Amino acid sequence: MSAPPLPLTALSWTPDLAVALADASAAIARLDARICASSLAPAWTLRASWTGYAAALRLQAFEIDEIDIISHACGLTLPGRALLETASDPFAALAPWQARLVEKKGRHWREDLPFTFELPEAWDKAPALARALALVDAWARHDRTMAPWLGLPTVLRRMGITVAPLPCLVVGDAGQRLASDLRPALLKRLLKQFTRSADHGLVVVDRLERYVQRGAAALSLERRPGKLADLVRLSLAHPLLAGRNVAAQLGLTISGAGKLLERASSLGMLVEVSGRTTWRAYVSADLAVTLGLVAPVRGRPRLAATDAKPVREILASFDDEMHAISAKLTKLEIAPMFEIDEFRA
Repeated sequence: MSAPPLPLTALSWTPDLAVALADASAAIARLDARICASSLAPAWTLRASWTGYAAALRLQAFEIDEIDIISHACGLTLPGRALLETASDPFAALAPWQARLVEKKGRHWREDLPFTFELPEAWDKAPALARALALVDAWARHDRTMAPWLGLPTVLRRMGITVAPLPCLVVGDAGQRLASDLRPALLKRLLKQFTRSADHGLVVVDRLERYVQRGAAALSLERRPGKLADLVRLSLAHPLLAGRNVAAQLGLTISGAGKLLERASSLGMLVEVSGRTTWRAYVSADLAVTLGLVAPVRGRPRLAATDAKPVREILASFDDEMHAISAKLTKLEIAPMFEIDEFRA
């Protein structure tokens, strides 16, 4: 019987590992602070859960794209997508995991572990991220399901490493179950995965906030917005849309829902992903960029155009202010140094 692998908490911290740890810690802290302060945290958490679940499925060797997870979660089959042929249900753990992500604080990280976890060597001296990765590393060797990978965001929160649930931080390596890789190289890879996942999470929240801002700007220019505002709010929690589910959610006819979706698409709020004219499906603009369905906008963002006031209105306002100043000076028995008519010449 081979000896157990060296715990990730007992590795020597070389300069490369220290740099990777610092980068990962900083990236996670930036994302955590941003989500804690964002009013769109629920919508971001939903999108991040699909990203994290897709990562866990890849670690389980499931060939399923993130768009398939979104399609399943939204209850909408996309035209042109091949039917999934699997012996088991790959989406069975999605809803329970999403519910666990928003659990109340206060639970210890040992709770719900399906095995007895003995504190490994140098546990007390190891950085917090190394502890979390060491726990999931041992968990992955005891459990062949996707539970260890999905459990990492919860472990991070219960250990106090993050305040908000960050489901995009699902990292791992298939070699952990065999313990065949060099441990320092494995730890470095996992820390770099943390950095990439956290940086991508920041990009996603930026896109989400810009999507809401663009939607608000587009609505402000519409004389008769109708149900457009309701559609934008619906797309935050249900970003994959079609006429039949929009009709049920917003109390419209299917024809009216289709026209509303076309209108939102013409304003750049939604992107059509069906490629058909008889039955159309749309995805929110922010998610379309994240999924690679449309190219992201490059360069500096354009300044929003503002309506200039008419010149007569500006001059009238100026005259009123000058008259007010002249009245105050007269009341104080101070002779004004100018006449208002001089400014009109």
